[in-house]
Amino acid sequence: MIRLPKSQTQVKYFPLMGGEDLITPSLTVDPGRAILTQNYELDLQGRYRLIDGYEAYDGQPKPSDASYWVLKFDAGSNEISVADTVEGAAGSGEVLSITVDSGTWAGNDAVGHLILFNVTAGFVDNESLLVGATTMAVVDGTEIPRGAATDTLDSTYLLAAIEATRADIGAVPGSGDVLGVWQYAGVKYAIRNNAGGTAAVMYKSSATGWTACSLGETLSFDTGTVAFVEGETVTEGAVTAVVRRVVITSGAWATNDAAGYFSITGRAGGNFSAGAITGSVAGAAAATGVQVANTFSADGRFKFINENFGGNVSTNRMYGINSTDKAFEWDGTYFTWVTTGMTTDAPIDIAAHRKHLFLAFTGGSVQHSGPGTPFVWSAVLGAAEIATGDEITGFMSLTAVLAIFCRNSTHMLYGSSIDDWDLKEHSDESGAIEWSIAKMGSGIYLDDRGLTSLSATDVYGDFKANIISKYIDPFLKTKLTSVQSSVRVKEKNQYRLFFSSKECLTLTMIDNKVAGFTRQYYDKLPSCVCSSENSSGTEEIFFGSTDGFVYQLDSGTSFNGEPILAIIKFHFNHLKSPSSEKRIRKITLELDSPINTYIKASLEFDYGETDGQSGFVKPDDPGAIWDIDLWDEFVWTGQSSTASVPIDVDGTGQNFSLTLYYSGEWELSGGGGQTGLTGAKPHTIQGYTVHYDIRRLQR
Repeated sequence: MIRLPKSQTQVKYFPLMGGEDLITPSLTVDPGRAILTQNYELDLQGRYRLIDGYEAYDGQPKPSDASYWVLKFDAGSNEISVADTVEGAAGSGEVLSITVDSGTWAGNDAVGHLILFNVTAGFVDNESLLVGATTMAVVDGTEIPRGAATDTLDSTYLLAAIEATRADIGAVPGSGDVLGVWQYAGVKYAIRNNAGGTAAVMYKSSATGWTACSLGETLSFDTGTVAFVEGETVTEGAVTAVVRRVVITSGAWATNDAAGYFSITGRAGGNFSAGAITGSVAGAAAATGVQVANTFSADGRFKFINENFGGNVSTNRMYGINSTDKAFEWDGTYFTWVTTGMTTDAPIDIAAHRKHLFLAFTGGSVQHSGPGTPFVWSAVLGAAEIATGDEITGFMSLTAVLAIFCRNSTHMLYGSSIDDWDLKEHSDESGAIEWSIAKMGSGIYLDDRGLTSLSATDVYGDFKANIISKYIDPFLKTKLTSVQSSVRVKEKNQYRLFFSSKECLTLTMIDNKVAGFTRQYYDKLPSCVCSSENSSGTEEIFFGSTDGFVYQLDSGTSFNGEPILAIIKFHFNHLKSPSSEKRIRKITLELDSPINTYIKASLEFDYGETDGQSGFVKPDDPGAIWDIDLWDEFVWTGQSSTASVPIDVDGTGQNFSLTLYYSGEWELSGGGGQTGLTGAKPHTIQGYTVHYDIRRLQR
């Protein structure tokens, strides 16, 4: 019997998943793990996905939601200019471009069409088209959404609408970094120093951009004999104001010695002074002196919570601290300081737990209000102080337990009130680095030993620490002193840790287990960040930056108009025969991608020692890859979302490493060859199939 020679060509498939692994030896590491990632994340199946972008936000329409409309006109008699706002009886829009097909403006017979954005629908055929009060032309038909004649024009107009919408969005007024960003009752808030850097100002988002919030004034009183009612007018001679909050810090109305302060607005008739004041309903007390404007000190860094200490929808409020002033309450309209009575009343952290407002102070002091009464700080009425003996770096309320994180220790507060509080020391060696704490699962934070979670045991509800970042430990060890902020992303099961180098480390969890870590590099530094739900219950993530802008994360497909440069370099794959040389004939990449996505690929052999090594730089220098233009380039231009993309290679080595590079470009017209738009929708890398022959043993 004659035996035919067996083919030496083999085919193997390798799923690509698991994130970066910086510690496993080369011969045993999973080849689906990465040596380096930049601007990829792990999806909920553990695969590598290009990250979403971010875009500037101030309450006006978002660039990613922008579109354009075509509006025809005739009888044009006054020339329309780009950036004009044209109006009909009901419709309006901003002009992106003007095309005159026939006639002239001077001849009062111009005929053509406008490209508009920010359109309020409702133009009517044959109505006058106005700019201000001047008639410019007559509407011919109605506005046509995305009504370009060709795909190329459609892409061109759409990009113009996106960039024009982006240009309308403004920074938070003032100077310096954004000091805090938050969402309450569907409204976004941002705080930044004023232009002179003498005080911080709170702004809220609106349809016209950032609008300064009036914080009102505080009027202190004593010898109160009759209670004042919120909403009534307080009067002293010719001076009047409206009482918005009444806070008692000592005494009582019933004993004729109530003392405290009012939050007031609408003051008229001059200034208050020491003397008797009365209320328009029944209140009676004595003002202790002139009212004081409520202002924030400059340069404080803010933390916020939303909490309902009452039993009504209307009592859900926003609370905050900035480490330099008192804590405060904001209900969307009115502002009130929270006075604890501390000599230096400048809390450094804030939490709500078991209907108590908790505040942390320098020196390891934890204080909390009475139950359901965030303005009451009397021990007689349920307030208390708890000492930790270590500087506090954060709180985390975990249903029945309040975790109190210190720099070098961790404590757990059990119970529900001063009647049964039980403070247990969780660790006297492990603590949390400030700004790294995020409520994801049982809590995630960064300690000197690495990224840690608090996982509950089955015995008595106690907790144990669990280091979860071993695969990324060499990177984290270099970043312990540069933590900037952190945030959880519920929709993606992610924890993101931001550093002052503009780098970000993202942890993805699947079924409460670590799926892996990837790294990102942003061209803006998130000086503060928050995750919250809008009025529709949709999660939104915002960060304030050092350039004074607020950005919405995971929104849009670019870095606010700049391309997302993404790199992923996989571990060297020896195809389970590390001592044999292999001839690699072809690699087929499996990915989910929108059409017309450009990705470049490079292959290195023998740990980069043969066939030329592509020189990589650190991920804090994005996009600078040596000889990138010489890489094999493939373009996914299919019509479905899943592709098998062949990468033609012909090289020999004991092992190989695949690197992919995405530059943020996509084809403009779907076949016209024009490129340069930033923002193809994210692609997902599933795995690769390698075709290879086994050659000789390496001796």
